[in-house]
Amino acid sequence: MKIREIFDRPKVICIVGDVNEAKSNLLYYLIKELRNIGEFNLYTYGLRVEVSKSKKIYSVNELERIKNSIIILDEVMTLWDLDNRMAKKQIESTLRLINHNNNILVICALPENLKKFISGKINQYFFKKCTLSDFINGSRSSVIVKNYKGMELGTSILNIDKGETLFFDGLHYNKWDIPYLPEFDIKKNNIEIVNENVNENVNNKGDYIN
Repeated sequence: MKIREIFDRPKVICIVGDVNEAKSNLLYYLIKELRNIGEFNLYTYGLRVEVSKSKKIYSVNELERIKNSIIILDEVMTLWDLDNRMAKKQIESTLRLINHNNNILVICALPENLKKFISGKINQYFFKKCTLSDFINGSRSSVIVKNYKGMELGTSILNIDKGETLFFDGLHYNKWDIPYLPEFDIKKNNIEIVNENVNENVNNKGDYIN
C-alpha cells in the first residue's frame, strides 16, 4: 500500500512503539513523503523539530477547530490525560470531530497509552518495537498486534527494527523499510553519560594504571 492510499480520507492513524524506537523518525518520514505528493494543510503538536509550512497547536480547543487538514500529535499523553476516566467523554467527542471536520489525525503513543476506548477509534496502525505486556488486555490494539504471526512476534516483544515498521491497514499487515532522517534526530548529538575508558595500561601485577 502506498502512502497516498493511506492518507485518502478522514481517519485516525496511530504510530505505536516503545520509548526510543524511532517513532518520531517515522512521523517525519510520512510528512516528507506526503510533501513529495502535493500540498496539504499540516498542524502539529509535540514535534521537537520545526517543520516548514506547518502550524503548531497547543490545546484541545485549537485541535477541535481544525478542518480539511492532516494533524500530527507526537506527545499525545501531554495533550490528553488518557489515564483520567473523567476525560474519556471529552476525548471521544474530539475524535468524533476528526471525521466531521474532514481531517486525518496521526497520533504517536506508547503501548500502555492505548486504552480500550481510544483503541476502538483508531483505523490503522504503524507498529514499531513493542513490549507486548504493555498493551491493555482486551484492547483492540492488543488484539491486532497479537494476531500477527510473523517472525518478529515473540512471547514478550514485537521485535521490529528501527529502520522498519509493521503497518496494519485494518485488514492486512505489511512491513515497510523506513530510512533514517538525521536532520530530524535531536538525540544524535547527545553526549555520553558514561564515557568509556579507551587508554588503559596494565602493569605486570595486573593493576590498571589510568
